[in-house]
Amino acid sequence: MPRALLDRSATGRRFRLPALLAMAGGFLLVAAPHSCLATAMNGPDRGGETRSAPSPGQETSPLRFVFLGAIHLYRTYVSPIDGPRCGFTPSCSAFARQAVGEYGGLRGVIMTADRLTRCNIFKKPGPDYPLLPNGRLFDPVSAHTLTEQ
Repeated sequence: MPRALLDRSATGRRFRLPALLAMAGGFLLVAAPHSCLATAMNGPDRGGETRSAPSPGQETSPLRFVFLGAIHLYRTYVSPIDGPRCGFTPSCSAFARQAVGEYGGLRGVIMTADRLTRCNIFKKPGPDYPLLPNGRLFDPVSAHTLTEQ
C-alpha cells in the first residue's frame, strides 16, 4: 500500500478515502471486466415468460410469514425448555401453526388465542374434548373454524 495512504498527517488524511475508493474501483474493473458488458447488464433470460404464479407451497402473505416464523422460533427455542406441558393434542403451538397456515394470519391468530384461553388446568373430557389413550384431550383445528357448520 502506498505510504501516502498510511500517513496520518492532516494533509494526507483528507485524500485517503477517495484514494482507497479509486483503488477498489480499479481492482473491480480489472478483476471482472465482463460484468460491465451490455449483455451482462440486461439481466437473466426469462425465456419469454413474464411473471409466474407462486407455487402452492410458497408463502405469499407477509402476516402469515411473520406469525409462522414466530411460532417456529417458539417451538425451536422456548418449548424444549418447558417440555410437553399442553393437555391437548395437537399441542397449542402445533394448533397455532396449522391454524395460521390454513386460515391466514388474522383468522389463525384469533383461533390460536381462543385455544390458549381453553388450555388451562380446569379442562375436563367431554363431548367437545374426547380423552385420548395418552391422557391428552383431542382438540383439532377443524373443530374451530369460526364458521357455522
